[in-house]
Amino acid sequence: MKRNNLTTAVIAGIAGVAGVASISNAVDINNDGLGQVLIYPYYTVNNGYNTVMTVVNTTDQAKAVKVRFMEGKNTQEVLDFNLYLSAYDVWTSVLVKDGTDVRLLTSDTSCTAPSPIDGQVFLPYQYQTDAVGEDGVRKFEGHFEIIEMGPVVDPATITNVTHVAGTPPGCATVSANWASGTGVWALDPVAANAVLSAPNGGLFGTASLINVAEGVDVGYDAVALEDFNDTANHTSPGSLLPSLASASPQVSTVIVNGTVVTTNWAANLAPGATFADPVSALFMHDRIYNEYTVESAINADTEWVVTFPTKRFYVNPGPIAPFTTDFTENGACEAFGTRYWDREEGMPSQPPGTTPVSPLPPPDQPQVPVFCWEANVLSFTHDDAPTGPSNILGSNHNYWYSLGDGFDAGWVELSFAQSKNFTDGVITQQYLGLPVTGFSVQKYVNGTLGGGSTLANYAGLFQHKYRTVVNSL
Repeated sequence: MKRNNLTTAVIAGIAGVAGVASISNAVDINNDGLGQVLIYPYYTVNNGYNTVMTVVNTTDQAKAVKVRFMEGKNTQEVLDFNLYLSAYDVWTSVLVKDGTDVRLLTSDTSCTAPSPIDGQVFLPYQYQTDAVGEDGVRKFEGHFEIIEMGPVVDPATITNVTHVAGTPPGCATVSANWASGTGVWALDPVAANAVLSAPNGGLFGTASLINVAEGVDVGYDAVALEDFNDTANHTSPGSLLPSLASASPQVSTVIVNGTVVTTNWAANLAPGATFADPVSALFMHDRIYNEYTVESAINADTEWVVTFPTKRFYVNPGPIAPFTTDFTENGACEAFGTRYWDREEGMPSQPPGTTPVSPLPPPDQPQVPVFCWEANVLSFTHDDAPTGPSNILGSNHNYWYSLGDGFDAGWVELSFAQSKNFTDGVITQQYLGLPVTGFSVQKYVNGTLGGGSTLANYAGLFQHKYRTVVNSL
């Protein structure tokens, strides 16, 4: 078959041969913002920032959800707990730096297990034994996710978690049900699951990166996945399940140039198939586009957050396509290409083979621009050889992008040549790129206003734009 973008005819063939479920039974990104899974691409407590988060239950049912925070080098879990939202409930919290710790603070009364969760610090246990280990800063930035385990159908539990005059009456009971060795749910997983019905979505969430001292606040919406799981999955606090590898059925749906592409990953006969493939497929992009400004007249800075939310399932151990390297003390480095323009479509003149990105990877890696971590920050500058954390977010996972003289504002294209294949022995689909998400942050500082001495800070956050390509082979 001639290689081309996947057509409706090919999709129909896949549906007939590979047993693809209908679109309603396939996980996809809901651009309306509601879903069973919420992915928040970045948190940080560096450089004076706190991260405030919310999750909203828009339904008339109580919900059990898994809340999971992961550090940004190897996506190792640093905090995991269960949250029980009553009907129409909102839960809020904030991450703050407390010396060498990250601490979650909340005055919200919604039930959690364990309870209370206010003041809980991030825990290093999962990452202490990987290739990097405890380096003192790796828990200070990363990303987090919320996964619906199911609506609550047990009348007693509904009563326990439903607010009465602003406070649920039975949070202690809910938490005690998960007590090790004594809790009824901890002792009987079947009984725990019987409390819930199949997930049905209706969640949305936001996060804000707030620097109080500088008067800067930038916010974003969580990425919402719908039709993620058709079975209740009520697991204990601290369980690694459900995760982004828990999609059921193992089917994904993406839109490519207006065409619906549905893939039944359970039928994949290619080497390296993993249970994370359906979610990874939703984020597979071979191009990222966004703007930059480093205009000196307004003291402007621009930083891009580039997060690979499913990377841990492909590099520990690895590599499993689309990722190409295993995780080591230097990370799991993935090459990318770059091009940039000013606002009048001008491009810089560069000798062949040169790159404006630093630092370069370690000597045992290809000497091309790379992202080595799970959550990365790309900072734009005019300096030739900058080093250190990023200027805005203070990221320790920072890569500097050195712009040519005269390129003060414009736009940038990042490109990924990696790919992931699906095949059922009859049809082969090639998803180009890497599973990636993120945003751009721009900050401006005015030292004076109207000849006075008032300091004014401004900032904005802009979601990345992407190209999605699925080829038939």
